Amino acid sequence: MTADLHTPPTPIEPVRRLLAAITDGDLETAARAFADGARIIRVRYADGRACGGRTLAVGSIEIRAWLAEIISREVSVEATGSHLEGASLVVRTAWSMRGFDGERVHSSSLGVYDVVDGRIALLRATSSEEEGTGRPIARV
Repeated sequence: MTADLHTPPTPIEPVRRLLAAITDGDLETAARAFADGARIIRVRYADGRACGGRTLAVGSIEIRAWLAEIISREVSVEATGSHLEGASLVVRTAWSMRGFDGERVHSSSLGVYDVVDGRIALLRATSSEEEGTGRPIARV
C-alpha cells in the first residue's frame, strides 16, 4: 500500500501567505488568500468580554478594498503565535504601520480564522487594546 503523498495545507498556510503579502504590499496575493464569499468582522469587547462585532467587508470586492487600505498604510505584520481552537485558527500578530503624521505605530492584534479548502472564509479580528481579559473568540 502506498502512502498518500498529497498532504492538505494546514490552516496556517493561507494566513502566512496573507501576512507576507500585506507586508510586501502585494494586493493580488493578499486578496487571493480569501474565499470568494469571505467575511471580515471586527470583534467588540466590553468589560473584557466579547459582545458582538461589526462587519468590515463581505466578498471579494469589499475585502480587496479593505486590504488596499491596509497596504496603503505600509503595514508590516508577522505572526507571533497560533493555536487551533475547535475548527478555528487563532493567530496573534505584531504589526507596525505608518501613522497619520508619518510616524510608525506599533501594536498587536488577534485574528480568528476559519479556513475552508485552503482559503480564508471568515476572519474575526481585534487589537490587543480592545481585547481586554476576555476570551479571544467571539462567534458573531
